[in-house]
Amino acid sequence: MGTPAEEGGGGKVTEVDAGLFDGVDAALMFHPGVHSWRWAPLTAQAQYQVALHGRAAHPTGNPTEGIDALAALIQLFNTLAVVGRRLPAGSHVQGIVTHGGRATNIIPDYAEGLFGLRAATTAALDGLAMELLTCAQGVARATDTTVTVERTTSRYEHFRDSTVLSERFARHLIRTGHSITPPEPGVYLGSSDIGNVSGRVPAIHPFVAIMDPDGSDHTPEFATAAASDRGREAMLAAAQALACTAVDVLLRPDVREQAWKDLTTATL
Repeated sequence: MGTPAEEGGGGKVTEVDAGLFDGVDAALMFHPGVHSWRWAPLTAQAQYQVALHGRAAHPTGNPTEGIDALAALIQLFNTLAVVGRRLPAGSHVQGIVTHGGRATNIIPDYAEGLFGLRAATTAALDGLAMELLTCAQGVARATDTTVTVERTTSRYEHFRDSTVLSERFARHLIRTGHSITPPEPGVYLGSSDIGNVSGRVPAIHPFVAIMDPDGSDHTPEFATAAASDRGREAMLAAAQALACTAVDVLLRPDVREQAWKDLTTATL
């Protein structure tokens, strides 16, 4: 099944919501990487726009009549920095200023920030979004501004690994001469819309290395590795392991039933 727009568009989210995965036995995929890991430690993720409205004025001529929306936005960044010190592993808030005023001789009446939120679980992400809203509303009250907070992207849920299927994949991959291990504890590698699929059907998302661990994906070097002999060999080995895992799902009712049992009893 083609699932476009994982990088920001959330193609799988749209497809899940449209029912394309209804009746599917399992969702199997792999991702090239710098590690060979049985499953992907992927967090829940969403982006939120925070817009603050104040009142324009001249900073010299009538400064007391102004309400500085940019100063309020900066205060929000400072508040979130304090909140960030107590967030658990896997959670963070990263923000950028997308609008900060038009001229230095005008107190900004409008300021806007875009904030990326991540958390180890989908429930924790929802809690973090509420913290963002609480902080934004508190800053608005303190600065006499008004604020709106809106989610601007699809919400990516955290990934839930189907252990029985990822173990089958690992066995098949090892037969091709590749080693594969569980991920390193406490390491999170980002987010993906496969998380939304994994909450509806048993799913796997292993990594198969195409370059050494001292590298990183989303780099020119990783693009070169993808076109290398090592990249091609890893792709073919992973494709073979995926196909063998699909055969297990289709021909072994015990594997399929255990995968669904694990999914339905998992803590969301």
